[in-house]
Amino acid sequence: MVLCKFIGDRAFYRRLLAVMAPILLQNVITNFVSLLDNVMVGQVGTEPMSGVAIVNQLLFIFNLCIFGGLAGPGIFTAQFYGKGDDKGIRDTLRIKLFIAMASVAVFLALFLACGEELISLFLHQGEEDLDLAATLGHGMDYLHVMLWQMIPFAVTQMYAGTLRSTGETVVPMAAGVAAVLVNVCFNYILIFGKFGFPALGVVGAAAATVMARCVECLIVVLWTHLHRPTSRGPGAPCGCRGSCCGRC
Repeated sequence: MVLCKFIGDRAFYRRLLAVMAPILLQNVITNFVSLLDNVMVGQVGTEPMSGVAIVNQLLFIFNLCIFGGLAGPGIFTAQFYGKGDDKGIRDTLRIKLFIAMASVAVFLALFLACGEELISLFLHQGEEDLDLAATLGHGMDYLHVMLWQMIPFAVTQMYAGTLRSTGETVVPMAAGVAAVLVNVCFNYILIFGKFGFPALGVVGAAAATVMARCVECLIVVLWTHLHRPTSRGPGAPCGCRGSCCGRC
């Protein structure tokens, strides 16, 4: 009995898994989209794969900044949701917007101004038979297209983080699954030139990722604005702060 007091009952762990599992899957899926580009471009050649892998490492730093920057306001979102303070939730979403757009602006300027230099830091002449100039060219081609996915990715993380903080974890996961499916299909079509499309190689991989990020963003944003907030449970405040709203 003493042990159960500290561990918790089965109902607690069922609720925990119901919240945790979709969040875990959604984060795995988010990073899997970039991994798909590396794997599928690898079938084109070593230089294209190396260029894509280098750029994805640079973009991963941007992703980490977005995740970290939005995590702080997300804590307050959960607290405001528990209090029934809808204005507080909107305020935290507004702060997330400022953080996300500032991050996009900083990294966009950095990649546009120093993209070639950043990619070159990963390129060193070694024993392996790798054309460094070709690798740099493929990396720059991939980066120039991938810059377009930064805004939809940031907006998706804003909305998805807010949904998770308010207990809705399935929608971001479903949007991530849709993004992976779009990415796989259009990677196959655009990288290898299937169904009458030209073979675009690394540019096709980047274009497919941009489309996948836009689809993911549209699903999360549209669902959020088309659905009313869920109930906070019996006895929870409605957020009217004492004024008569007919519900409390």
